[in-house]
Amino acid sequence: MKKIFKIQAIFLLLFALLPFSTEAQKGKKASTSDSSYFEKPYPYILPILGDKAHNAKVRLPFPMGIMVNNLVGTQFLSLTDLSLGFGRFSDPNPPNMIDLSEVVEFEDIKAQTSTHNIRIDTWVLPFLNVYGIVGQTKKADINVNLTKPIPLDVSTEVSGTYVGYGLMAAGAVGRLFASLDMNQTFNYNPRLEEPAKVTIFGIRTGPVFKFKNRPQSNVTFWAGAMLTSFNSETTGNIPSLELAPNAPERIQELQGNLDNWYEDLSPADKLKYALIYNRLGEGLDNLGESIQDSYISYSFNKGIENPWNMLIGAQWQLNYRWQIRTEAQFLGDRTAGLFSLNYRFGIKGKNWFSN
Repeated sequence: MKKIFKIQAIFLLLFALLPFSTEAQKGKKASTSDSSYFEKPYPYILPILGDKAHNAKVRLPFPMGIMVNNLVGTQFLSLTDLSLGFGRFSDPNPPNMIDLSEVVEFEDIKAQTSTHNIRIDTWVLPFLNVYGIVGQTKKADINVNLTKPIPLDVSTEVSGTYVGYGLMAAGAVGRLFASLDMNQTFNYNPRLEEPAKVTIFGIRTGPVFKFKNRPQSNVTFWAGAMLTSFNSETTGNIPSLELAPNAPERIQELQGNLDNWYEDLSPADKLKYALIYNRLGEGLDNLGESIQDSYISYSFNKGIENPWNMLIGAQWQLNYRWQIRTEAQFLGDRTAGLFSLNYRFGIKGKNWFSN
């Protein structure tokens, strides 16, 4: 079972490490230097109704953007309802699963990761942004401590890929902006039967500070919160050779730990858990007999005890095309730091649905 739990930890962290958008330019009134810009028709096909905002002398951001994000962080999570099965690759029939939910115990599970992604977005309305995300986890150090029925202290390194989409509504009143963001990601790993899916909601608000002599530049600060939810059930399998590459010594060690757990039970619990003990013992014997042909199937539910996180961030807009931002996520079960570089552009043409 050495790597059974690593997949959940990395995917949950991947879900937590997705970037959010705040457009500090939104709602910004024209400066004197923008006068020539507003004398001409709105030049871009998006956003819809962009020409009306333009005629009202509201300087919209460039409608499209490419953002590169890097994030490092730590995520704590919990696992429940664990079931295991011991199978053979040469046998097409799935193994019978052993329900360990009554006996398994975990200590805190922690994942430390570094990930990067690319986000492409567009403003379809002056207040509504849609985007897509593709990313990869470069490195994730996972620490899992299983205390019963087989004590294991597992530290491993994994990586993975993910894709997703999102929507963001944003607006401003005077110097203060606010945004509400939702995104959903699908995280893939060859060991998982189905991709892990996560939905994240975020809310941000804060002031925009303009530079009097540099109308294209400003600095934005914000604070907010984010909520993470995901499909709780995870199923998959791990080849036994990855679990016990130094078999048979490792198999014998696991069998010894299992025997010690059972011997420490009370007479009543020995009777209650005898079937689990015998089936786990048979499964370990199966691994030892054919380490290269066998595998372990698993199923469990994953969760976050404290799904809400607080966040603070800042953005420096160098000009209308380039922005640099950073954000810190803290409290709850996650701490993370994000750094982003954003480039904005537009496709010229008749503004969609304009008069």
